[in-house]
Amino acid sequence: MFLRVPLRTLVLLGLSTLACTAQAQSQFRVFAEAYANYYNSVQTTSPVFGLDPGGHPNTVYGTINYGSDYANAAAYDQLTPLPHVTAGGTWAGDASQGMTTVTSQAYGMTNWGSNHASASTSGYTPVNQSYDGQFIVGGNSWPMHVESSNSSFAVGRSTWEELYQIGGGTGTGQFTGTVHIDGTLAGTLGSGTATLDWSLKTFSNQLVASVSASYDASADLWSMNVFSNGLWTNTTGNGPLTINTDVIGGYSFTYGAALYLKSELVTSISGNGSADFSNTVQFTGMSLPQDATVFVMSGASAADYGIFFAGNGNGTICQDLACAVGGTAPIPEPGTYAMLLSGLGVIAWVVRRRRRR
Repeated sequence: MFLRVPLRTLVLLGLSTLACTAQAQSQFRVFAEAYANYYNSVQTTSPVFGLDPGGHPNTVYGTINYGSDYANAAAYDQLTPLPHVTAGGTWAGDASQGMTTVTSQAYGMTNWGSNHASASTSGYTPVNQSYDGQFIVGGNSWPMHVESSNSSFAVGRSTWEELYQIGGGTGTGQFTGTVHIDGTLAGTLGSGTATLDWSLKTFSNQLVASVSASYDASADLWSMNVFSNGLWTNTTGNGPLTINTDVIGGYSFTYGAALYLKSELVTSISGNGSADFSNTVQFTGMSLPQDATVFVMSGASAADYGIFFAGNGNGTICQDLACAVGGTAPIPEPGTYAMLLSGLGVIAWVVRRRRRR
């Protein structure tokens, strides 16, 4: 039996569900991840595996894993403990092939407005081998070529996402954020790389601020790209890299709409490298227009983001959503758009079915 429900009721039910879901999901997300691995990659080329369209022997790839570890944690509400994870270990390679024991460590921690991550490996010796032989199956023999190389890496990652409901004006306003970055990239000469990738983006994936840097121990060179105050700069130099700087990001927001920001920090190394930004990538200042009102959806304190107001300094840091909305409904946060589209799809299906009936 088909249940006849007024279309208006379905629409209201769908939108009310969406609103409830938005309220439940639009609090905050903080995430931390750490992983490390030591392994040997092997590729074998032989006609025993068949031939490609050009008549060349196919290649089969394999991995010998000596050790790996992974950990992650996330928080979605005030009752969930903040994510703080570590991963790594001490793993022995194949000593008969000249592979040494390595020690890897990775770390990730996230707090309101701050990212912390690091990764390091020591004791790694690169071993690359190549040899030719015969692949014998039963009474048949095929030539084969084998290449192998060992690798070691570690990654620490930290991400926070936040919604700020901003009111107190009409049209558009400008927010300016200041983020302090403090850490180092280093490696053992001859066999190590270390990288840093940090970005602050909006829901539409617009870049607000960014720092990416790398250090190559084999060349003893570093390179760094910074997007700050709307401009890109590139610098290079010798030796390990120490970063202790402020990055400025500006963005035009719409009054009455939620401002979504995502800050993501990734530190990664290969070989004997060290990327240490466990001290902090800290959101130290968030300037909003004079007389604006703002509600931090996560409930985090204004001090966590360094919120203040330009001009004469007047403004309101709201304790509830109604204070910042000012009669204008907030836009759904990113995670609710797919739900909205699916809900509208259900409503459209009901309409088509009723017309056919």
